[in-house]
Amino acid sequence: MNLISLIIDVLLTIPLSLIMIKVEKKKDSFLYACVIPVIYIIIIAALIPALKKNIYLIPIFEIFIRNFYITNINEELNNSKKTIFSSIISILLVIFMYNYFIVKVKNVLPTPEEIRPFIWLIILFIIYSISRDNSIKTITNIKSLQGKNEYILMQYAKYKARYEKVINSKNDTINKLIYSLMIFKNYQQPKIYRNINNYIKHLLNKEVKYGVLEVASPTPINDEESIVKTIKKFETISKKNKDSKIENYLTEYSEEEIKEIVDIYNVINKF
Repeated sequence: MNLISLIIDVLLTIPLSLIMIKVEKKKDSFLYACVIPVIYIIIIAALIPALKKNIYLIPIFEIFIRNFYITNINEELNNSKKTIFSSIISILLVIFMYNYFIVKVKNVLPTPEEIRPFIWLIILFIIYSISRDNSIKTITNIKSLQGKNEYILMQYAKYKARYEKVINSKNDTINKLIYSLMIFKNYQQPKIYRNINNYIKHLLNKEVKYGVLEVASPTPINDEESIVKTIKKFETISKKNKDSKIENYLTEYSEEEIKEIVDIYNVINKF
């Protein structure tokens, strides 16, 4: 081991020492104190493969630096038996990791081929989590459009130009509500995310909602069909209820969602 390598190892010990001093101040730090040195040398070996040789010395140097700091600079840190025990475990783990992993491979970083199984495991775990969550909804966090009147009117003009021929109910409240729903849904979750969500639900044999208004259907339907179905549904509700309050049409939505949709409707209605 030459002098330059030794100096580099000592310099690399300083960041680890600062991390370990911070960790030691926290409660329940034992596990972190054991594994952080191992993680640190793996990261260094991955980023700078040329320094792999004798990299196990870094955690050993770190113990001396930390002990010096505790003894001479900050006596508040208690150099207890627990700290000594965690240091011994961390050194043993480091030596094991060095001998049986770091020096055995050319590159510590995994290849794309090695990462692929882990990516699929993560994907399967996410799908499993979604399948276990019976309360999952398309919209989970409401993003408010309050005060964004210009955006609402721009979206209203865009959707009116695109769907005016389809949105043709004799009940003007229903027409404006349809536009309000489209603006609300697209703002909460753009089309690309809705498509991904629908694909996952399809894989899990869950109910899939289609179109710009997210209408449940056993077979795929397009945006225009989702609008037509929603208008028919609202017209049926309108015939049953003499009261034309907007809330009567939005029984499937939460209070927070209804408030947001009504706010959008009021902006359109004033236009």
